[in-house]
Amino acid sequence: MSAPLAVGLIGAGPWARMVTGPVLAAGPQTKLTGVWSRTPPHAEELATTLSVPAASSVEALIDTCDAVAISIAPGAQPHYAVQAAQEGKALLLEKPLGSDVAGAQEIVDAVAAYGVGALVMLSHRFNPGLDPFLTAAAECEPLGARGAFVSGAFLGGPFAYGWRLERGAVLDVGPHLLDLLEGALGEIVVVRASGDPLGWVSLICTHASGATSSGALCCSAAAEGGTEVAVYGRKGSAIYDGSVDYAQWPDRLRAALVAVAGGGAHAASVDRALHLQQLIAEIESQLARG
Repeated sequence: MSAPLAVGLIGAGPWARMVTGPVLAAGPQTKLTGVWSRTPPHAEELATTLSVPAASSVEALIDTCDAVAISIAPGAQPHYAVQAAQEGKALLLEKPLGSDVAGAQEIVDAVAAYGVGALVMLSHRFNPGLDPFLTAAAECEPLGARGAFVSGAFLGGPFAYGWRLERGAVLDVGPHLLDLLEGALGEIVVVRASGDPLGWVSLICTHASGATSSGALCCSAAAEGGTEVAVYGRKGSAIYDGSVDYAQWPDRLRAALVAVAGGGAHAASVDRALHLQQLIAEIESQLARG
């Protein structure tokens, strides 16, 4: 068995504490080398929990590893992603890539310029239930689909703060739903949006395949919610239940990161994330115009 991939973690917020840090530290495909955060006490706390050092600087962290996982606000991610890419480190990135298309483009350009592998945390792409759904969706000769990502995350809890409450569901969970709809029906070439990013947003999407889909995004509903996509076609239907199988999901994420660090490809690429960021920009622009 080959040695685990050495990964340093930038960020110590809720997602880093709940998912990225523990998943990378658990191995066996990866080994966490340390944690750095712009808020040193948070880095110290998370590093202690994960039994790894807290790095004194981002440069010191980058020196310890072969890949860098970034789990911070989208506005800050491009700066550190470019810095790590310049040092030849593979990247595990959050969605969205940036707070805007320009920031996302910076990351894509750096990944290409420095020839590093990069994987984006489009978490449904690592769900074992996705592959059979995509196969079934293709086989049913799809005519259209409907999808929804509904939660109460903005009503309270670890994710009800900062950029999420400023920008809303489109920037936060929009990448997931748009990616799932495209996985099922192909590239979205036209999107129409109405609603409120801090309330409910409705989407109508036209795909290059000729199929159409509808989508709903909301993180302010006092309901259990969840993620679901239903595809209907000439030869049947396919349903995706977005409940993640946490017994297998971390393994698939770690394996994917190791693969892209070694030069492999994955559907959760930075090019795909840039395309999703462009769709999000168009949706937000339409909503702002009212």
